[in-house]
Amino acid sequence: MSFWKRLFSADYRAAVSAEAAGQLEQAAEHYVLAGEPIEAARVHLARADRADNRNAEIDALRDALHWVGEHAALRARTQKALGRALLARARDEGIATTRDRQRVREAAELLMAGGDCAIAGEALESIGDFQGAARAYSEGGLVERMEALLARDQSNFDRERTLRDAFANYEMHMRLGDRDAARDALQQCLEATDRPAEYRRLLDDLESRLITGGRVVLQRRQAPALTAVALDRVELGRDPSCELPLRAGGVSRRHAAVVVAGPDETPRFHLHDLGSRNGTLVGGLPVQGSVPLTDTGRFELGEHCQIEFEIRGAPPHLLLRIPQGLDQGQLLMAAGPGELVDLQAIIGPAVRLGFRRGRPFLAKAAGATRLLLNGELVVHGEIQLIHGDLLVVDGNEVEVA
Repeated sequence: MSFWKRLFSADYRAAVSAEAAGQLEQAAEHYVLAGEPIEAARVHLARADRADNRNAEIDALRDALHWVGEHAALRARTQKALGRALLARARDEGIATTRDRQRVREAAELLMAGGDCAIAGEALESIGDFQGAARAYSEGGLVERMEALLARDQSNFDRERTLRDAFANYEMHMRLGDRDAARDALQQCLEATDRPAEYRRLLDDLESRLITGGRVVLQRRQAPALTAVALDRVELGRDPSCELPLRAGGVSRRHAAVVVAGPDETPRFHLHDLGSRNGTLVGGLPVQGSVPLTDTGRFELGEHCQIEFEIRGAPPHLLLRIPQGLDQGQLLMAAGPGELVDLQAIIGPAVRLGFRRGRPFLAKAAGATRLLLNGELVVHGEIQLIHGDLLVVDGNEVEVA
């Protein structure tokens, strides 16, 4: 607008008067009516400088950007100021959601348009948008920062891929029953992530359920529990760590033990008293030293706990049964280290159970038709049992207690 048009423009004179009085919004409005949008933009920038809170500053900068038109320098200045204000508000309020990250991207685009590519790149880096940050650095000619970021982005991509693959392997191994491999996969997850809490929880839970002592308790539905062991020594007593823990009165914490000899030795199983208070009796006579267990029979732990035994199979296995009392019906099947435990007479011929390094492994036998592990069909291979597993063997439910 020429000097004379301004002089005779009532809106222009009103704008100048309002600006002088500090009434910036009115001044901007009159500048627009007078055909002076650049002046209106300038006044809105002044409003932003005087704003007493972040939201008022942003509103003023948006108004300035609306009227700045094609004035390149003023547009760049306004975009940079608005981008910085939006970024500051996002950081003040916290960046946690997808919407928050979108606000940061909006701020970064304005910063880039205003020529502040370094801050734009840093903002995008902070929300994990490494490709966007690299573009910002590239537009700003910050080649070294761009190359360093791309290298780090590739490293993060490789780590995320490793994490995804490792977790997929964990889920697969858990379904198939290979629990040691599942634990190794979780260890890989921990090494690959910078957010370890969930993977640590899963690993701690899995390790707490692993069975390593050569003993597993199988709880059959509506039937007494079966303890299967493959050890060279089986302890009986009130202590929960005994292979066969008992609740009957008069039983010592570690009352007696059955020592398992090699598969070719005869007799293979020998009963020992462990210095119990009430003694271990066979045929009514206290055990002194050791007594061999052959064929079938009965022995007593004190006066109130009777245990029936039976030697069966080849190589010989020992079956212990509690006929009465608090532990009535409990069974223990014992074999030597590394041997298969014969479960045929108890669970049926459909499965075979063995131990390696104290870990129980179960597999379908030739006569099995269907085996489910925690609802998943097992087609072939062995299952490494852990506490809490639910097996369904040809319709019979068995829980690892």
